[in-house]
Amino acid sequence: MSSDSRPVVVIFGAGPNIGFAVAKKFSSAGYRVATVSRTKPGGDQPGVDFHAEAELSDPHTVSAVFDRIHRQFNASPKVIVWTAAHLSPSPDKNNIFSVPIEDVEKDLAIAVTGPFAAANEAVKSWKEGEKGVFIYTGNIMAKAVFPHPDFTTLGTAKRAASYMVEAADMQYKAKGWRFHYADERTPEGRPMGHAPGAESHADMYLHLAEGNEDLPAYITFAEGKYKRF
Repeated sequence: MSSDSRPVVVIFGAGPNIGFAVAKKFSSAGYRVATVSRTKPGGDQPGVDFHAEAELSDPHTVSAVFDRIHRQFNASPKVIVWTAAHLSPSPDKNNIFSVPIEDVEKDLAIAVTGPFAAANEAVKSWKEGEKGVFIYTGNIMAKAVFPHPDFTTLGTAKRAASYMVEAADMQYKAKGWRFHYADERTPEGRPMGHAPGAESHADMYLHLAEGNEDLPAYITFAEGKYKRF
């Protein structure tokens, strides 16, 4: 148990791209950093103080993760970052609904129900008037439709998550708690595709966590800075 008073950030779905960059950025800014993923990452994790293994396709594990983090740090996270997602391609390219139901359920559990559970834990632990920030790693699919058979579950999840996040921000902003859906774009406003910027996310997320600017719940950003498209 720690008596350290530095704020805690937890990153769900932390991997070698966005997750590790966010962890390093927050650690350098004075945060205690917890990461969560299905397996323990290999090699060093710069800036990570605690790692919890959890199967995020089972949203019931989320509450236990928060308990473990509280025991580790003697504090609840002030910042929650959800980066976990999963895409199940359609086996029949002429039928976007050919994804097996169990795969649909898994993808939505990871990208919708899991962050729903994490947001619930956050709201239960935050105190009115004290800062709390929830950041969901999204993409342009919350605003744009790509009728490709392989994107159906991912796009469905992003749309649902966007509604959840924006509704939460409307509900809790007055208490000092912010919820953001983060949609990275190219400087021209196009989708990032398969190459999201790790450092760009890290810079934007720390800026959101510091809360020095009244930004919208749905954040579009490019090269680490808020940009309205």
